[in-house]
Amino acid sequence: MDEQEEVGLDLVAEKTMQTPVKPNQLAYCPTMDLLALATADERVEVFRVNGQRVFGVNRDDSAGNVTSLQWKPDGQSLAVAFGHTMCIASAHTGKVMYKKESLATSKAAISCLGWASTFTDTQAVRISLAQLADGLTLDDLIDSVGRATGSSAAPDLPMELALIDVATLLPKLSTLPIGGSQGDIFSSRASLDTLFRPLSTVSAEFADVLVIGHEDGTIHISMSEDFAIGTFNLKDVGPKLSGSKPFLHCSHPFSTTHALLVSPNPDHNDSIQLIPFDLRLLSSAGKYLSLLAAKVTELHNLLRYLRQVQEQISNEIRTSQDLPSKFMRNIEESLQEKSDCTWVQAAYHLVLTGHCYPDVKEWLVDELGERGHKRWDKAVTTGYETVRRLTHENLLPALDRLGVLISRLRGLSRFQASDILLGLSTLELDNMLDSVHCLQLLSHHLLRCAGSELQQFAAFSVWLRHEIEKQAADPTSASAQEIVDKDTDFDHGSILEYIQGAMTHSQMSIYSGNQAENESHFNIGSGVLFELYKKNLVAVGVGHAVRKHLPGLDSLISHFQRQSESFFERISETQRRNVHFGTAVQLGNGNSACTDMRMVDEVCVTSSGEGKGKLIPIVKTDSEATVHFSIYVAVGPSQTQNSVHIIQVNLAIETGVSSTKSVKHAWIPVPTGAVLSIKFIDDEFMMLTLVERGGKLQSFDGWTRSLTDTYSGGLTYQDSGLNSTAESYVHDLRDPKVLAGHTIQRLPAGQAWTPQALEINGRKGRRTLCVLAKDGIHCRQYALDKLDEEANDGEESDVAMSDE
Repeated sequence: MDEQEEVGLDLVAEKTMQTPVKPNQLAYCPTMDLLALATADERVEVFRVNGQRVFGVNRDDSAGNVTSLQWKPDGQSLAVAFGHTMCIASAHTGKVMYKKESLATSKAAISCLGWASTFTDTQAVRISLAQLADGLTLDDLIDSVGRATGSSAAPDLPMELALIDVATLLPKLSTLPIGGSQGDIFSSRASLDTLFRPLSTVSAEFADVLVIGHEDGTIHISMSEDFAIGTFNLKDVGPKLSGSKPFLHCSHPFSTTHALLVSPNPDHNDSIQLIPFDLRLLSSAGKYLSLLAAKVTELHNLLRYLRQVQEQISNEIRTSQDLPSKFMRNIEESLQEKSDCTWVQAAYHLVLTGHCYPDVKEWLVDELGERGHKRWDKAVTTGYETVRRLTHENLLPALDRLGVLISRLRGLSRFQASDILLGLSTLELDNMLDSVHCLQLLSHHLLRCAGSELQQFAAFSVWLRHEIEKQAADPTSASAQEIVDKDTDFDHGSILEYIQGAMTHSQMSIYSGNQAENESHFNIGSGVLFELYKKNLVAVGVGHAVRKHLPGLDSLISHFQRQSESFFERISETQRRNVHFGTAVQLGNGNSACTDMRMVDEVCVTSSGEGKGKLIPIVKTDSEATVHFSIYVAVGPSQTQNSVHIIQVNLAIETGVSSTKSVKHAWIPVPTGAVLSIKFIDDEFMMLTLVERGGKLQSFDGWTRSLTDTYSGGLTYQDSGLNSTAESYVHDLRDPKVLAGHTIQRLPAGQAWTPQALEINGRKGRRTLCVLAKDGIHCRQYALDKLDEEANDGEESDVAMSDE
């Protein structure tokens, strides 16, 4: 090792953690210099590359341990699996924006998370990118998507019209006070902007797919966080896969086919298996699916927002009536026993005649008093004003957005073959829009009712304060006469209205309550519910009896939520039919804990001229219906051998359906020791890390994507089966001559810096390596830009790290 050149890597930062880090839970953000990690106390912390803490995600008391971390491809969100619960936190605010319990689909804990972006029109992107400079990497493809697809592609007028978002012209939703079932998710401007971010033209070029794997083989697939595609189980793919656990996911932005690595099931096999699955919905629905996924997610978020507004309105109405009800119960008992009347009758009598019953006088002076009146006035006035503010600033604007959103979905259902491709139903959307109109009508009546009752209470409160002073004053004093002279200043009409109405039976309780006990009260036909509401709410306004089961705000929102769930299920059922799982590929034995996987697009590699060694995208013509992708899987050594096994699985994809064309193998013998980590940096380099006897750490790029001998460090793949042969040892790292070209990075000496885990960010311009020490407390981050510099200089040298 001493003979090797010690070029080394640039140290970016070093940090000492207060709590040990779980070695298998590290994840770099693909677009920002952020590193997420899970600590031993099951907290998730996010740090900048320089070691500064950004935010953390805490688990609930009922949640399990951290089992997986995964960033969204655009780096805007972080998905965290706590046992059977998945949380999605915003990278900008650190707040949990979405939480999903998987108990309904699987009782097992989550074993892996996969989050990938796929171009919705790969053909247009390929053609546009062919006109740009060569030498592009996968990062260039993603970063230049807006420029690539918009530079030469002909405008798609129907799609451009579909992407016009009228909701951007509406006022932004106002923040909500902390509380309710949704916590503080809607309490900040940044959180609301993140949740209700409009879909841009560039965003429509991508379809974000979230894959959740469970330990019992259950796979849940969704788009845009909350647009469920379906739930599947590996036992339905093949009987031998029953009980197998998915542990790794990969995909490619150009491919509608994804892949899962499944750990061995001792009852059926002892081989790691690769399972490709096709999302044909991405190729059939295209950009309209991205639009639908974004709108469905927005609909989910609006439902959550409406539910929290409703909960806070109901809570305010209940709170504003609690204290007055307590005061009135005390006087009711005395009046029933001694005067044989109610408080409403006694108060009405007092307003009209000026005569006060002795029990009422005693209650006004001794029990209620000035202090009790202030508490009564503050509780009721605050309640009415808060209800008015929540209705005017939160409920009605949210319903306006909801109406616009459903109208857009209704447009898609009418002017697209959506029943076949998207699963939309115009009838369902009409019924949902009818419910929204009912909610809007009910909200306006609630707003008018709150204002009217507040005005009545203001008059009642002034009169009540006057009566307290009047009954407490000495009748023979001059002040008592002055108090009596003020009687003509009151609005007696409003006072009497309040006493016989809102004081004991507020109409707001009718509007916000839950009068409908079950769904049967809503089964009255499309468009009829709104007319029924209109008729009955007008009757309430003129004092007539309200229909017994007229739904209130709570029950009507619940009804709309049930309509939405039926709507979501119809879409999911349509898209679920377009998910196809392929045949499992046996990869052989190996260490599943030391495994990595990457999908790459087939490329032309020039061997001479200015483009030597560059990666040039192949442009498929319309007649070429088949595209090819290769999945590379690197598996660490098993107990019986000391070689890294690399498998190349070639897939042919035609009309969205993949088939395995070939499976080839290569082996990399390594020096005696333990292989610590295998990581693909990008489409060119793989970093293999091993600890030799004595704790020395080596790390080098053992693989390039070249399938020929174009690169001196390239591997030759053979149909050699699952067992290594002498001919397959093309890159034998036991040979000092092969190892001599590697770069060396020395790590700090001492037991504290015995390496335990690595994490790599291979994104162009952000290539960073994190090395976690065996104690779980110390970690260092290195820049991997030297790999790019060496590649640009035409040097196919390897990278090595050692700990002395």
